[in-house]
Amino acid sequence: MKKQYISYQETIDFLKQAMAEHPNLIRVDSIGETHEGRPIMMATISRNVAHADDKPALLYTGTIHAREWIGIELATRYIRHIMDNHQSDPHLLNALTRNTLYMVPCLNPDGFEYSRNHFSFWRKNRRDNGDGTFGVDLNRNFPVRFRKNSDTTSNVYGGPSAFSEPETRAMRDFVESHPNITVALDYHSQGNVFFPAHKFNHEEEVEGADLNILCANMASEIYKVTGRQYGIHRGKPPFNLIHGSGREYYYSKGILPTVVEVGTRNIPDYLMNMSQSVDENIPALTYALDSAINYSKHAPKRVECLTAQSIGTNDVTLSWEYDQSDDCHFEIYRSTTAKSPCNSDNRLAVTKSLTYSDVQLNSGQRYFYHIRVVNPVTGIKSAFTPTLKIRTLLNNDEFLYTLFPGKNDVGYVGEKTRSLNPQHFGYNSLFVGVNRRKGCCYGVVAFDLDRLPSDAIIKKAVFSLPDEPGQCQD
Repeated sequence: MKKQYISYQETIDFLKQAMAEHPNLIRVDSIGETHEGRPIMMATISRNVAHADDKPALLYTGTIHAREWIGIELATRYIRHIMDNHQSDPHLLNALTRNTLYMVPCLNPDGFEYSRNHFSFWRKNRRDNGDGTFGVDLNRNFPVRFRKNSDTTSNVYGGPSAFSEPETRAMRDFVESHPNITVALDYHSQGNVFFPAHKFNHEEEVEGADLNILCANMASEIYKVTGRQYGIHRGKPPFNLIHGSGREYYYSKGILPTVVEVGTRNIPDYLMNMSQSVDENIPALTYALDSAINYSKHAPKRVECLTAQSIGTNDVTLSWEYDQSDDCHFEIYRSTTAKSPCNSDNRLAVTKSLTYSDVQLNSGQRYFYHIRVVNPVTGIKSAFTPTLKIRTLLNNDEFLYTLFPGKNDVGYVGEKTRSLNPQHFGYNSLFVGVNRRKGCCYGVVAFDLDRLPSDAIIKKAVFSLPDEPGQCQD
């Protein structure tokens, strides 16, 4: 199976060959050297690459964890996709004309090669810790909320200090010398989920909508290829959100970063699983690259003070503030769920006005609105407004009632645990899925409807579960 995957030396050879074949498109450099003397390779890709550093940029990092081979595989396949298609695909050509891609296919070359040749599930780099153990988790070695840990045997040992490792120092030096980076994608496995960055507070940052929409639009591109729906987990920071990650470091530098967890296994069978994961992420990468300029100094400023001027049963009037001396127009997006894409499918209107009336809405329905500015000459768009959440009013013959189940009315039943099933209730938690010991398990939630008026007609019922509070990136 491993022979189907590319080695690090083969990656270096591929990058050098790509540069030789496309010298005006691809530049390859080493940005540092690992403990074992391997170069940390960076591919810079942009049309007229000599001016790449003058353009807004997307930063791609892969395989920071040795056993997560998707990062290096996707990187090399995406570079091949660019080489084969940049002259015939106008969307890709436009993205490369206006933006730059900085790509580190493998940020952990020593660990990756150790994973390939010795122990598949090795995670850390190959630092000699001096006590008979090896390795630092590079995604715990960045400075934001770095946590010192003396357990060098741990898979998440973060090192003696932030930036103690040559790999993370290389990224620090590169990022700090390239202020043109606006978006960063850190590719991991597994989970088929996006983990946008946090600032470790419970306030909604102004960039929160941008992060969610970036991920949602990438997820939409993935869905078009395979029908697979990637999740997006960004809410209030969970208690166990990781310390010392690259994602939060990039965010602290004003970059919009997200972790992308791909696939359902770290090292799947290449032909059946990895190739599908790679293929579905290629158009999503192109979307992210094309978006980099929209978060740069070249973009129009963001709309301010988006509010609902009035809300009715079937309509809402929006208003916002913007300096109308700028020649621009506004794109308005509406969705009925949070963390939805903002694309042509739900673009509601394009207007030059500072107000807009949305009509033909459903009564008692929650809606989510975003607005962005478009420069009609350059086509460059602004960042999004923070999400405006509204609920339309109810008709005179309607009322809204929220029911919560009692503690003892929430639980699960297992196929092989019938005698124990009554004990699975009363903990306000569910176990749903297939378990070797329990068999097929089904969640059960009961609601008491006795408090509803006897003559009430239920027009619509919605059942919802909260996001898992403990989700965190790899």
